[in-house]
Amino acid sequence: MSRSDSIMVTEMQNTILTSVVTDTHLFYPSAEDYFSPSVEYPEYKLGHVSREENVVYGGVRRSFWQACLDRDHFGSHEWNPLGRFIKPGQRVFVLCNFVYHQRRHESKSDFLAKCTHGSVVRAAVDYILKATGPRGQVFVGNAPLQSCKWTSVLRDTGTERLLEFYRDRQLPVEGSDLRLLVAERGATGLPGHTERRGNKDCIAVDLGADSLISQLGDENTHFRVRDYDYRRTEACHRVGKHVYLLNRGILQSNVIFSIPKLKTHEKVGITCAIKGCVGAVGHKDSLAHHRFGSPKQGGDEYPSDSLGIRRRLSYLHDSIQTSSLQSGLGRWLRVFDRVLRRAIRPLTPHGGGAWWGNDTCWRMAVDLSTILAYADDKGILQDIPARKHLALVDGIVGGEGQGPLAPKPVRSGVLIFGNNIVSVDRAAAIMMGYDPQKLSIVMGAMGLKKYPMPPHSPAKDNVFCNGAQVSLDDLKAYVVRRYVPPSGWKKYL
Repeated sequence: MSRSDSIMVTEMQNTILTSVVTDTHLFYPSAEDYFSPSVEYPEYKLGHVSREENVVYGGVRRSFWQACLDRDHFGSHEWNPLGRFIKPGQRVFVLCNFVYHQRRHESKSDFLAKCTHGSVVRAAVDYILKATGPRGQVFVGNAPLQSCKWTSVLRDTGTERLLEFYRDRQLPVEGSDLRLLVAERGATGLPGHTERRGNKDCIAVDLGADSLISQLGDENTHFRVRDYDYRRTEACHRVGKHVYLLNRGILQSNVIFSIPKLKTHEKVGITCAIKGCVGAVGHKDSLAHHRFGSPKQGGDEYPSDSLGIRRRLSYLHDSIQTSSLQSGLGRWLRVFDRVLRRAIRPLTPHGGGAWWGNDTCWRMAVDLSTILAYADDKGILQDIPARKHLALVDGIVGGEGQGPLAPKPVRSGVLIFGNNIVSVDRAAAIMMGYDPQKLSIVMGAMGLKKYPMPPHSPAKDNVFCNGAQVSLDDLKAYVVRRYVPPSGWKKYL
């Protein structure tokens, strides 16, 4: 990217736009008609119109319109709302929240609370294609959990159908699984198909002392991510070194367009756009989700451990994760570990960093948002942003309670679009009924100095809701109901 392009990115990001649409009549259409619009809007050029009403498409369109994007051409075939941010011929990565496929005993409504819905993706991609033109490239996906079945999650979210729609019309849209290690589980819970995709698509980005995690602990601090070999995590995070292993495809993009879910998160409070940056990481064992032990032991894995039971269980878990996935013993030990954790969960709640005192996970997520904004395609951080990062939050059905993997649905009817992911997440927190001041993932991102994520003051925000310009405080009047926090956050949020 040229310096002039980078300066333009900076100027665009300094004008903060946040557009909130709330409508309790919004509902997800079926995938039968590829989530096409049910109205042939003047700017729509793809021909196919849905026989079923598609209010989601109209809601996404409205979120762009009320942000005053390309207002002069609205109502004509030339309207190109995302043309302000996305230029012809550019590569755009649509970063979704495809955390996990629908489980066997999971209801459809519960699944809708967990993953980005294909109808929101379809509307966004149509307008992205309008901006990129025929020479552009659009990739849709993320790096879900290592045991997620990629084809299943595409099917369950309806994304499979929209990819088929674009493929049939020879439009430059592809699905993209960013994982560099896949380790699926069978019906019994035993690890099944394992695929190591090599490191040719891996970019190692070392934030070093610029990592927010560098502010924690010393050489005796042990960083962890559950269900991965702790030795690899510790190799990535130690004093003076904080490495994240991203998929090359995300850093080769000119623009990232995040479509996260409006839902809770056990470790950071809310999921949304900042936490969604984790979806760019190809090797999940490079993430730091928590620090081993209780606060008294220099960790934040759980609040307390007066009897030492949790510490022993964590040692056991660490030992099991070092066993080979290829061996029968290693696979059965992992099943035993999962069953044991479930059995004792009532006696040892809020483990694995799933509580408000986790001071590690939010730092990791903000680190990644910094990388996505400032790192070039070789993983070298630049002085000014290297790419734009837009976000459109899918809160038509949101998720409360034990997010991100087991939330319960909330029919909020909310869409939030913005050109700054920090401002988007702040608005999202308010629409969930939370005080952003209590969410380190939001406030920590606002307070960055060397690699700032503007704005530093709410006064710099241009916030629109249902056709009117409003203040952040005004948004509270549009809250449908307060989301139930994760159990480890109830006394805090």
